[in-house]
Amino acid sequence: VIMGANNTKGLYLCETIYPPEDGRSCIPPEKLEKAIKKGEIPPPSQDDEEDLDGNMDEVIDGCIREVWAYYDPKGAGALNKKQTQQFFKDALNLVALRKQCKVKDLFQGRNQSSALDAAFKKVNTSGDGRVTFEQFEEFINMCELDEAISFLTGADGEVQIDTTRVEMVDTSAIPSGGGPVKGKIEYRDYSALE
Repeated sequence: VIMGANNTKGLYLCETIYPPEDGRSCIPPEKLEKAIKKGEIPPPSQDDEEDLDGNMDEVIDGCIREVWAYYDPKGAGALNKKQTQQFFKDALNLVALRKQCKVKDLFQGRNQSSALDAAFKKVNTSGDGRVTFEQFEEFINMCELDEAISFLTGADGEVQIDTTRVEMVDTSAIPSGGGPVKGKIEYRDYSALE
């Protein structure tokens, strides 16, 4: 997957609000090193690990403010359509890196431009053409990464499971005598917890 030269900080910031499950960044190490040397992103520190033990809400709120400041560099207090769409492009790049595919493959044949327009409308709940910090924060807090880009990629909706190919229940564990099995009811003893 090819990243644009200016995307490393955007990807890094997206990764702060949508951290990888395994804790390892999918951004190529050479790109991270270059961005650290240029001062675009901070070097990793032991404080990062300590933050996880602290108040997670404060950590997440701080990350959201940092991401906001990156996309609103002039401090205008609102993102225009182009700035908001750049956030989505960076989020899409992050997903593509994690899935080891190209961004265009995520769209499943949908038109990228109209999908980005739809994404902007999804965040711009007031419909005034500007995304406020409150709208942005609410969107980030309400959506995991896959949910945030699902309406871009067309991957939204219920997950379909083909039950003809998956055994849903281990039928060998079901008694064959028919009817319920009677036995002694055992209650858990919680007295030691007091």
